Amino acid sequence: MKETYLFRLQRIYTKKSFQRKLDYIEYNFGPIIRRFKSRKNISVLEVGPGLGEFVKYLNSVGVKDIDVIDSDRNVLKNLNKKFNISNSYYSDNIISVKNRLRKYDLIVLIQVLEHISAKVYFSVIKTLYSKLKKKGTVLIVVPNANNPLGSVERYGDLQHQMAFTSQSLKDLVMGSGIVNYNLEIRGYSIPPYSLINLIRILLQKILHLILLGLMVVNGGSFFKVMTPNLTLIVEKKS
Repeated sequence: MKETYLFRLQRIYTKKSFQRKLDYIEYNFGPIIRRFKSRKNISVLEVGPGLGEFVKYLNSVGVKDIDVIDSDRNVLKNLNKKFNISNSYYSDNIISVKNRLRKYDLIVLIQVLEHISAKVYFSVIKTLYSKLKKKGTVLIVVPNANNPLGSVERYGDLQHQMAFTSQSLKDLVMGSGIVNYNLEIRGYSIPPYSLINLIRILLQKILHLILLGLMVVNGGSFFKVMTPNLTLIVEKKS
């Protein structure tokens, strides 16, 4: 019997790992989401919601106007049963459902873009940006090829099509043809919420310093952000 995507997710992730993902979301995205709290009704679109970590986090901070898109009907059914969701769309191509989507304050793709064919990257970014309200934000988390050890993220899943660098993310946004935006690229960082995490942060910084030194010695281009994943933040000015 073929294993479903939802069953595979549920088998891989325990309650502890689910909570760890929530901690990452709060630490990396909490300040951004709280900036929207002055707006009466925050509208959010998540593409590829998985087990619903981001949806759960949003619900926990009072955000309930949430739309989701996924290519697995079982994922959508599971999310609608557990969380407050306004609309769910079954599709493996956001471009094909763009006419059904509203305008959103926040659009999120966490570990999704690397699963999509590079042939449609520009169209995907252009579509996402077109669905933002004024001062709306797109958050995209992807594997980080800045780090020489990034191949673990890139090739750890047969469904991965790509890994990204800080420069390739900038090229992606600029090549999409969108205008009037603010762009930021940062690491997707470990939250300092426990002693173990503090130790991990320290060891990670030491490792990244060593890797940076090796790349400087080796010559050529190098990048300073070496966390396993990168976050692309695009804000629509108007």
